[in-house]
Amino acid sequence: MTRILAVLLLLAGLTGALAWVAPPRADLAEFLPPGETPATRFLFRELQSGAATTLLLAAIEGAPRPELARVSRETAAGLRASGRFAFVGDGSVALGEAEQDFLFHHRYLLADADFRAAGLRPKLEALLDGLRSAASPLLARFGFADPTGAFLGLAATWLGESRVATVDGAWFAPGDPPRALLVARGQGAGLDAPAQREAMAAFHAAFAAANPPPGARLLLSGPGVFAAEAAESIERDVTRVSLAATLLLAGFLFWRFRSGVLLALVAVPLLAALLVGYAATVAIYGHVHAIALGFGVTMLGVAVDYPLLLLTLRRADESLGEAAARIWPTLRLAAAAAAAGLLAMLGSGLPGLVQTAVFGGVGLLAAAATTRWLLPRLVPENARMLARPLPAALLAALGALRGRRSLAWAALAAALVVLLATGGPQAQRDLAALSPVPAAQQALDGELRRQLGAPDVRSLFVLGPTTSEAGMLRLSEALAAAVQPLVAQGLLTGLDLPSRYLPSPATQLARQAALPDSATLDAALREAAAGLPFRDTAFRRFTEAVAASRDLPPLDLAALAAGAPTIAARLDPLITRHGAEVWGLAPATGVTDPLALERAAAGLGLPGVLFLDVKLEMDRLLAGYGRATLGWALAGGVLVAGLLALGLGSARRAVAVAAPIAGAVLVALAVLTMAREAISLFHLAALLLLAGLAIDYALFVASEDESAGAVLNCAVSTLLTFGLLSLCATPVLHGIGLTVAAGVAAAFLLALALAPRTMRA
Repeated sequence: MTRILAVLLLLAGLTGALAWVAPPRADLAEFLPPGETPATRFLFRELQSGAATTLLLAAIEGAPRPELARVSRETAAGLRASGRFAFVGDGSVALGEAEQDFLFHHRYLLADADFRAAGLRPKLEALLDGLRSAASPLLARFGFADPTGAFLGLAATWLGESRVATVDGAWFAPGDPPRALLVARGQGAGLDAPAQREAMAAFHAAFAAANPPPGARLLLSGPGVFAAEAAESIERDVTRVSLAATLLLAGFLFWRFRSGVLLALVAVPLLAALLVGYAATVAIYGHVHAIALGFGVTMLGVAVDYPLLLLTLRRADESLGEAAARIWPTLRLAAAAAAAGLLAMLGSGLPGLVQTAVFGGVGLLAAAATTRWLLPRLVPENARMLARPLPAALLAALGALRGRRSLAWAALAAALVVLLATGGPQAQRDLAALSPVPAAQQALDGELRRQLGAPDVRSLFVLGPTTSEAGMLRLSEALAAAVQPLVAQGLLTGLDLPSRYLPSPATQLARQAALPDSATLDAALREAAAGLPFRDTAFRRFTEAVAASRDLPPLDLAALAAGAPTIAARLDPLITRHGAEVWGLAPATGVTDPLALERAAAGLGLPGVLFLDVKLEMDRLLAGYGRATLGWALAGGVLVAGLLALGLGSARRAVAVAAPIAGAVLVALAVLTMAREAISLFHLAALLLLAGLAIDYALFVASEDESAGAVLNCAVSTLLTFGLLSLCATPVLHGIGLTVAAGVAAAFLLALALAPRTMRA
């Protein structure tokens, strides 16, 4: 026992040290593929680090409207003071004085204006009428200095699209009960879970500091919230499953064998598999994703099969080393086939699945090697660990089932009828369905976006890459002109373009060049004002501003951010940089047929402009990865069949062993269909993994006349681990667990029913 404990402490210490040096990550960004097309590569890069992913949407409800307005204003003030947010919007739609002055000074570079007498005349008449209305103070301030209306037009374009009412300096959603709305853009990548947790904590701290009345509550949503909650859900699932599986497995084995020594022995291959699998994954990828770790640890519970088979199949007249040598050909074949069953994950191309394949496959082989060569050296030759007898009822049931091939074929026929009658399980093509974020949270996000008028950014045009912001803005202006026919056709209603907020330098210079000289402008003003009751000096500030505008340097992003941060904050999510490359985003509104718009956009003839519909690309991506995974699954199946034929020395024996495996896959598909589980890439990979795991049962039941009890121990151990995995909230883990648990149960029962009619408990 001393040697066993020493080995366990060594393995546990090395594993802990490795996990401390390279801790597992739960960020969803680590689970995303690189993309296979320019559209998907850009999409996933933006999902990982784009500014749009840092958007936080918030609602405050549960109090009277005046109190909600106060809490909203004070919460927003706290967010701004925290320094964690690049932008906070809370209903203050008016520009600050300094921003107004800055934009007013540059108005003729930022907007078109008509300086001809024919264009000025209706503007002057409208100004005269407005001075007699409630808008008189505003027009008195801006109208005489800018009779063209350029600045007020800009302000209306930039800030006048809010769909919510502003009351007491706070945004309110329409309807009752009242709900105050806020929006903030944090710092750091949206899928960086730790950074988003900090942003959420700052939001809650600012809300608490605003002294909300009893009953008031803060609701948060947005990509960052999703990332943080998904990471937390994954970590919670991994922790719970690992702990519960360990306790249940230890409890079962202790009940079965009543031996603490056996528990320690079983832990040796398991820890060895964990250490080697973790080390191999870190060596290749530099880290381990929490999903890969959770699934890998659970799957390595299968490694318990190997020491259990060694200890329970040992004959009375042989040493443990002799028993290991005797069962090694079958054990080696089972481990190799199980590792080959992970081939579909390796070929899927999804980083998370590939990590899982490396972690699990290398770990299983390490567990088999440890069982063969290390365990016999740890157990004294005279040590015997016998399993307690199975309950009489269970023993009778197993005896009655063994060799009942008619029952096996009937079960397979029933599974086939279910699949034919229902059309089989549906393919899962919605990536959002694989997210552990609850549906209620996703519904809240959609509701807040509708109330705030925030774009869902499903359909957008991508501009770039360009080597400068000026080049990107020129592309934006070219797209604005080219897309007008598509708007006329009803394919979309508009675009939120970067050049809407900041024209390109070339456009600004062209507007400067078109400014009239002082004499020409004075003449146009006199003609336009003829017969109207304006003094000759009424528009002096206007003519002076036009003259000053001729010498202004064109605005760039840095100058706009310094002088007008509110407008820059609106523009910033539409511009992204990757190294020396500058990209622009132009979200589309009113898109009714994304596929038709995609076809029409391809005919615009604008190099450097790409239409991207997120759902279309995700559908194509999942379909492509699904085809790849299915192809690799078939290749893995062929490899497993080849291993069986070589290992058993006979194609006929290989077919006999493969029959319960194929039947288990069929039953698992029927169970998924009845559970209304849509098949994703992870289910496909799990099916082949199931085939690899089921080989243990088929091989040992077929090769050992008296091994049903030993194989039952293995099946129960696997069910305890994968059964728990099927209870996870994380859809990826749930789907894999359900698939493997259903298949393992079927594999054991089918292997027993198709085996010869001899057995021992």
